[in-house]
Amino acid sequence: MKTNRLMVALLATGLAVMTTACDDDNYTPEDIYLQAFQQKYPEASRVEWETKQGFKVADFHLQNKETEAWFDLSAKWLMTETDLRYADLPAAIRTAFEASEYAAWRVDDVDKIERLDSETVYVIEVESGKQEYDLYYGEDGTFIKAVQDTDNRGHLPLTISQKVMDKIRELYPGTTAFLEFERKGTYLEVEIKDGKTFKEVYFDTDEEWACSKWEIRRADVPTTVMNALNASAYGSYKLDDVEIFHSPAGLYYLFEMEKADKDYYCMFSEDGTPAEVPAIAY
Repeated sequence: MKTNRLMVALLATGLAVMTTACDDDNYTPEDIYLQAFQQKYPEASRVEWETKQGFKVADFHLQNKETEAWFDLSAKWLMTETDLRYADLPAAIRTAFEASEYAAWRVDDVDKIERLDSETVYVIEVESGKQEYDLYYGEDGTFIKAVQDTDNRGHLPLTISQKVMDKIRELYPGTTAFLEFERKGTYLEVEIKDGKTFKEVYFDTDEEWACSKWEIRRADVPTTVMNALNASAYGSYKLDDVEIFHSPAGLYYLFEMEKADKDYYCMFSEDGTPAEVPAIAY
């Protein structure tokens, strides 16, 4: 587990006290947390408690695996992270990883992440020289995403609103996992797994849906759109990536092009009409 054992106790007064778990051997949360934990993990052993970023966290062992469970202030379970050996991964994930471009990298850590209202995902942390990446997989071996690990911040529970979750499910009924969320400028970005596709969904400050985007293969771009691209000023440029850009205005195809080591973006509607690329699309 990458997350360290630092405890950040956020008091109701807004004052914060930081200490380590080992410095607070006698810490015991209120009964409401103990009961919620006991109900969910009756066979847990070697249980210790700490507070992290406003959450109550139980560190324990279950089936000889180091595990931690996160609860909100109402004692509602939100997330469990389990430290695994590589051999503990589902066979489908091991097969996918060993066929990937990261197969020769050193496996540093493996985590199983279970979250409320989301399917289980597995994260393989790999290293090569000074490079570190977190590789996300679904239980069926579907590769979700690779994220460069620059801050070692670990995994956190998702605390997005019900309004946001409901809108995502309305837009993408196949959503099985809410993976991460973060603020990007004035937007909230929620990363999801829709079927076997990894998508980024953006909401404005009022939690209204702004747009979504996800990568697709060049072969999946409609002929009409490819013809429009080839006939445009970017037709002779090198095509790097293609994304679907989905917004309330409709569905678009966003192309990242390259020429003379510079990146360029252009976008077309489904009928091949050129469209202005909004800043959020970059």
